Formats: sequence, structure tokens, C-alpha cells
Amino acid sequence: MSTILVVEDDFDTLYPLAELLRLKGHSAITASNAEQALRTARETRPDLIITDIVLPGKSGLQFIATVRNDAALHAIPIMVISGCGPMILIEAETIGANVCLEKPINIELFWNALQELLEYPSGSEQVEQAGSDSAERRAAAAEIDQLVERLRYCSSKEEREEMLKQLKQRILEMQARRKSCS
Repeated sequence: MSTILVVEDDFDTLYPLAELLRLKGHSAITASNAEQALRTARETRPDLIITDIVLPGKSGLQFIATVRNDAALHAIPIMVISGCGPMILIEAETIGANVCLEKPINIELFWNALQELLEYPSGSEQVEQAGSDSAERRAAAAEIDQLVERLRYCSSKEEREEMLKQLKQRILEMQARRKSCS
């Protein structure tokens, strides 16, 4: 039986997902924000973390970067389940998520990814890559979080398009930097 930490602020998603995991024989522990999740992860050392990106307080991106930079937690596989869209999911992978799935999830893809992460938890290249450039990754995650937050409060279509353009450019810059370091 594996212990899985589920980090989600939407209780209509959190509790059904935790219950599904329990029905499959896993021990599911939950947190509704990144700070609580970090404390819980340090106390329980889960076998897997499943997180959303949009969370109250620190975002899932900041949470992932923090986990990847924590010596005791950095090797724990991380699965992201989010409705943020492909560009943010790419950023989550860049920061250190092992698998990213878009909401609504395809349950077959979810179970396959879950099984693979639990069978091969430390074999991921992303975990190793995430360990380098930690300060830069945290800063980039914080900047992207700010852009996403500003995107939520756009008052016009033009402002929203400009914010999306900035967000896309920042993510592409991060990807280019990551490729040049490889």
C-alpha cells in the first residue's frame, strides 16, 4: 500500500480523488494549500504527491519547486492534475513534475501514470534536472505565478491577451534556457 498526498483546494475534486485512491488500496492524505502540503509531506514522507497548480497562497508551481529543493523530499514523484492548460503544465514539468494531466482527467491515463510513478519513483530524469538552478527555478515559478494571478483579474479581452502573451513568452524563455543547459 502506497501513501499518496493529494493537494487540491477544490473539495469536489479532493475528496472523490482521495476516496478513489483508498478504494484502490492506497493510503490517501490530503492538503488544501501548498503550506499545509509541505508540512504534511515532511511529516509523512508520501510515496507520491498529486497536486493542482491553482492553490490558495503559494501555487502548485512554487510547491513543486520547494519539494524539489528539499533534501528530504526531492525524490518523491509528483503528478500534476490541473485545468490550467498546456503551457502551465509544461512549466510544471520544467520545474520538476514527473507527470502532468489536464482536467478533466482521463481515468485510464491517470491510473497508468500513477502505477508507473509508484513502480519507478526514483528513475525520473526530471527529479535530477530539477535539483539544479534551484534559486532560478523558484524565481521563475514565482514570476509565472504572478502573471497567472494577474491573468485572473484582467478586465478586458486585450488585457487578457497581453497577459497570456507575456506568460507564454516567459515559459518559452524557461524552456529555451533548460534546453541550452542540457
